Amino acid sequence: MFNLRFLLILPVLVFVTSCGSDDDIELPPCESETISIEAFAAADTIMYSELDTTGLLYFIVDSGTVERPTETSTVVANYRGIFTDGQIFDQTNTTAGPATFALSNVIEGWQLGVPLIGEGGEIRLLIPSELAYGSQPRYDQFQRCVIPANSDLVFDIRLEEIR
Repeated sequence: MFNLRFLLILPVLVFVTSCGSDDDIELPPCESETISIEAFAAADTIMYSELDTTGLLYFIVDSGTVERPTETSTVVANYRGIFTDGQIFDQTNTTAGPATFALSNVIEGWQLGVPLIGEGGEIRLLIPSELAYGSQPRYDQFQRCVIPANSDLVFDIRLEEIR
C-alpha cells in the first residue's frame, strides 16, 4: 500500500519541484550598439516630424481614411520592425497575413503613432527605447535575444483595418 501511494505521488513531487520561477533561468546577454533614432533620421532622406515632445519621430506616407483608431481600438496591420542599423527583428508576411493587436497591449510608440493614420494609411515610426521596451530586453521562447535593452526601433506600418 505504501509503495503504491509513493508511486502515485512521485510524479506530482517531481513536477512541483521542477517548476522553478523564471528568475532561476540565466538568460544570455542581450546588448546592441545601434545608432540613435536621431542619427538614423539625420542620415535618412525623409523629413520626420516629432509628436509633441514625446521623442517619437514619424513620417506619414499615406494618411488613409478619416477615421482614426483610439487607445481602445483593435487594429489589423502589416508591419516591418527594424533596428536603426537596418536589421529586421520582426515583420508580418504574405503567408501569415497581417497581425491583429489591441492598441492598449502594444508598446507606447505604437499607441501614440498608429492613431495618426486611418485605414489604408502608412506610417514610419522612429521609436525611442523609452517608448518601446526601455531597459528590458526581449527574448523569444528559446531564450534568444530578440530586442536588446535600450533599443531604438523603426517600424513601417500599414494600417489595414480598425475594429
